[in-house]
Amino acid sequence: GFKLGKVCPYIEACDIVVGENTCDGKKKSYEILSGLLKDFYVIDLPQMKSDEGKKLLKQEYKKFMTKLEQISGKKITADSLKKGIEITNAKRNAVKRLATLRKANPVPISGLDALLVNQVFFYDDPVRFTESVNKLCDELEERIKNKVGVFPEHTKRLVISGCPMAVPNWKVPWIIETSGATIVGEESCVGERGTQWITEARDNTVDELLDAIVERYFQIDCAIFTPNPSRLEHIKSMVKELKADGVIHYGLQFCQPYIIESHTVENSLEADGIPTLRIETDYGQEDAGQLKTRIEAFVEMLGNK
Repeated sequence: GFKLGKVCPYIEACDIVVGENTCDGKKKSYEILSGLLKDFYVIDLPQMKSDEGKKLLKQEYKKFMTKLEQISGKKITADSLKKGIEITNAKRNAVKRLATLRKANPVPISGLDALLVNQVFFYDDPVRFTESVNKLCDELEERIKNKVGVFPEHTKRLVISGCPMAVPNWKVPWIIETSGATIVGEESCVGERGTQWITEARDNTVDELLDAIVERYFQIDCAIFTPNPSRLEHIKSMVKELKADGVIHYGLQFCQPYIIESHTVENSLEADGIPTLRIETDYGQEDAGQLKTRIEAFVEMLGNK
């Protein structure tokens, strides 16, 4: 959509666009994109967590490295790969620090602002981003020390779970935080699911470092994996650690993996006494009123518990 509308400067200026076949919608959209871009590369991802899947992912990384070396004219060495891992780990640790500070009551930062930080994670220069997030965290620590929050202490605390929310997907968070609740965590690849784990780069060869990267990504409980029981435990642990009152599961329309998995998520959370609301929507504003009514009713229900 960004390419067709020519609204994303990154797509217009970059030398290569990389896609990954996580779901059917992406797979088929790449057939369109490949005819619109000068260089489009697709990484094949495993759908099951197995030794065979790890071998497939490592092989795909090796092929992608060869592609990057071709277009950049630079050789990827163990030292350069290790440096990249260190920079990325620092970026993840900064966002993890932010996530930890959101445990405070009153919350020192709105969920909408925290979501924007997680979205910029994918766009900004990594070193500059890390420095900026750590500065933000320094400020938030002062707010926590002085009991300064963006919402009153009694505000209902929610974890939002489900599909990644890329820019400019702010509709549901905005509705939640104008309906008497605040978002204290995102169980999402644009959120804690994407930054919770770091790459353990203890080895010294490219092959060994690739193994470490593969191990790191196989810890992620994305809905493309089946079966995916670890995601349920991840959501429950977030609810406990963040002292959340409930969960809103967000499904982007036509995103089958998360929409289908939401049934299992809701049943598991409700069985553990965690109030859950399932929402399926898109980027449009046509259903904003209906969503606000449902979310306000959910928040009111939490207040009666």
